[in-house]
Amino acid sequence: MSDSRLHEIMAQVSMIHKTLLEDGKIDDLDYVTQYLDAYESDIKEHYLTLLLQYYFQKNDIKNFKELLLLGFKFDLRMNDIKEAFLNIKTNEENVIEFLEDNVVFFKDTNYEEPLFEIYEYYQKANEDLKVALEESLELIRRNRYVCAFAYKNKDQAFAKFFINEDLLKSLSRDLPYLLK
Repeated sequence: MSDSRLHEIMAQVSMIHKTLLEDGKIDDLDYVTQYLDAYESDIKEHYLTLLLQYYFQKNDIKNFKELLLLGFKFDLRMNDIKEAFLNIKTNEENVIEFLEDNVVFFKDTNYEEPLFEIYEYYQKANEDLKVALEESLELIRRNRYVCAFAYKNKDQAFAKFFINEDLLKSLSRDLPYLLK
């Protein structure tokens, strides 16, 4: 794919997203897929991949599952998990719990700001919301890279909150290079 075609796709994807947000139709996946029929297949594919990430971040489990069933996927990042976590409002199933293994095993390079925001959100939450957040929080704590980052940044206020002591012992024994 040429650079000019990529730029054209990015511009069209951006306009599609803006239009769907402005007219409030972004949450109607049937409407979105019909709307995209007017576009070339590569634009449609790029947009639906972006939309999958958007649904993940918005914790829209219904639309997220539907797009997964259509075969779309995206590279999960800590910022995506943070956004999804900040959008948990009830004790119903959420996208973090749904992608349990992906959350536990993902690797990223940006942890500090997302972990701080997750920590702050949890600290400010009422008791009912804390209960709803707990399972997702435990999945994040089971991620070896999150645990290692927290261990290496013990001076940060949020670090102790994310250290999983059992995982830390395992990392010390089996993967000590992660803790250096």
